[in-house]
Amino acid sequence: MSVKFIGLSLGIAVAMASFAVAQDYPTRPIHVIVPLPAGSAADGIARIVLPAAEKILGQPIIIENEGGAASIPGTSRAAKADPDGYTLLWGTVATQVSNPNMFKALPYDPAKDFTAVARVVGQSMILAVPASSGVESVDQLVEKAKETGNLSFASAGIGTSAHLCSELLKLRTGTKLRHIPYQGGSQSVLDLMRGEIDMMFYSLAQFQPGVQSGELKLLAIAGDKRSQFVPDLPTMKELGYDVVMTSWYGVYAPTGTPAAAVDKVAAAINEALQQPKVIETLKNTGSEVYPTASPAEYQAFTDAERARYAELIEAAGIPKT
Repeated sequence: MSVKFIGLSLGIAVAMASFAVAQDYPTRPIHVIVPLPAGSAADGIARIVLPAAEKILGQPIIIENEGGAASIPGTSRAAKADPDGYTLLWGTVATQVSNPNMFKALPYDPAKDFTAVARVVGQSMILAVPASSGVESVDQLVEKAKETGNLSFASAGIGTSAHLCSELLKLRTGTKLRHIPYQGGSQSVLDLMRGEIDMMFYSLAQFQPGVQSGELKLLAIAGDKRSQFVPDLPTMKELGYDVVMTSWYGVYAPTGTPAAAVDKVAAAINEALQQPKVIETLKNTGSEVYPTASPAEYQAFTDAERARYAELIEAAGIPKT
């Protein structure tokens, strides 16, 4: 039997196996690891989207929360799972992009251990200041930062989008800003409302109570376009500041997962994201739907984001721990 014939036979066998997966998958419940606590923003969005995808796939999707330690334990468990399409990861900027640039030794390598499935939603960072500060524009804030050299900014933790967005503003404007990291976002927003913090980038949903009470002033959005939720709020780029940062969520599978299974999950998520009820519920979280045309497109987006964050973290001088 010739080598050429053997190769052709193997190719046919692989194609038939892939077809079988596409036809049969899924035949049992799918487990999605959310590497953050129940009740977190990431968990809330997963519980809006995944039940809709579950109905499309025809099998239960079981959400497993494993929070703590910068999302590392849950992400590591997903990376080591059998690549059969029945264990997936609810990925975040931290798990896929910032963590590999923030930690010296991770128990997983997102570039090697995961393949992208589908991007779900994004939340562009919004810049807010205490209404009591009297600051009415980004220009005024930057001028004040240069004059005082001691303005503070809060974040929900080192390496989060809220932290890195402020670091990007520092680099773009040459200002000195003092970072005050919190263990989560709620307390940091309260301190911002009280005027104990000078500025902060965060999601609209977190700022909304302060805006409604008149204690917070929104200055701009760090998105590549204006938000449908606050269409009158200009982007940082419109104002002359090259500051773009979006916190996003998506689904990943362990590397080696059959392409047919990846494609089927991706199609189900993208279909779920088109449902009016899902879109309307996501609006309450301040999230905008960002479906990707294919897993390959989402993989390219993830790779580009990882490179961009690596450059930013190095330029900002944030040491690896």
